Amino acid sequence: MESDTVLVTGGAGFIGHHLTSALLSQGRKVRVLDDFSSGTQLPAHPLLTVIQGDMSESSVREEALHQIKSVINLAAIASVPLCESKPELSSQVNNLAAQELFKDAFRLGVSTIIQASTSALYGVPNELPLTEKSPTQPIGKYGLDKQKAEQSLLSYHQHPVCALRLFNVFGKGQKRGSPYSGVLTIFSDNISKKIPLKIFGDGTQSRDFIHINDVVSAFILCLEDLENNGIFSKVSGKKFNVCSGNSVTLLEIIESFSLFSNSEIEIIFESPREGDILHSLGSFEFLNNQIDWEPSENFIERIRELL
Repeated sequence: MESDTVLVTGGAGFIGHHLTSALLSQGRKVRVLDDFSSGTQLPAHPLLTVIQGDMSESSVREEALHQIKSVINLAAIASVPLCESKPELSSQVNNLAAQELFKDAFRLGVSTIIQASTSALYGVPNELPLTEKSPTQPIGKYGLDKQKAEQSLLSYHQHPVCALRLFNVFGKGQKRGSPYSGVLTIFSDNISKKIPLKIFGDGTQSRDFIHINDVVSAFILCLEDLENNGIFSKVSGKKFNVCSGNSVTLLEIIESFSLFSNSEIEIIFESPREGDILHSLGSFEFLNNQIDWEPSENFIERIRELL
């Protein structure tokens, strides 16, 4: 009898926690592989097994992939500064280990793989909004390694696979004070501690923020379509933006936080950082056309939860 267990690598991280919880709530058996270098323990559940280990090690991959139906690869060094300061580590985790995972998975009979990719592949955009046809020109080590992993997975044309290019994911559960935290979590943490907010530039730079609930729904819809339809799935062999389709500036974010916290927020403006992207905005039309996915969460209401 074929196993219906889903392996979630990096399942102890921010996205992994939410995705694992959603899969378990659907009655799916889930196996999590994580080295817990940045993740946190998951609540015990009768359908959940957890393996603590390094995905770079072949014996760990072998154990994790035993009798697995589908894989969602979230394992990554997600801190851009850390990837730049430790390029060998970035290559090992974000690219090489991912490629070994894909190879071993299909050798061991896994049917479906989804790769968590990133909007960092686009680099400095030539025009907005970004679509899946926009040129990829990553400017940092993180984006370059994630691009190689994405290309590797999508080369397996004979298997049902896809890659989801995540934009700026936010929501409850991101670790405060962590190098992996997004700007919204950093801002909310500093506000709670009454620490001035530091902005590099004039604050008009904008980002496309996507709530964790919408990210989870995209993963699950793609997983279901791939498992049900195999290589004939509408998402198989493709990459998709997972974004809100709206952009918001840092100053607008701070204004909302100030309103919700009923306090004035001190801002320290510093010189722009070299390599920082000024504006990012994605289009989710392609994914919407394939499986009718669209974001449903209200950005302003959801950032209130972060305070």
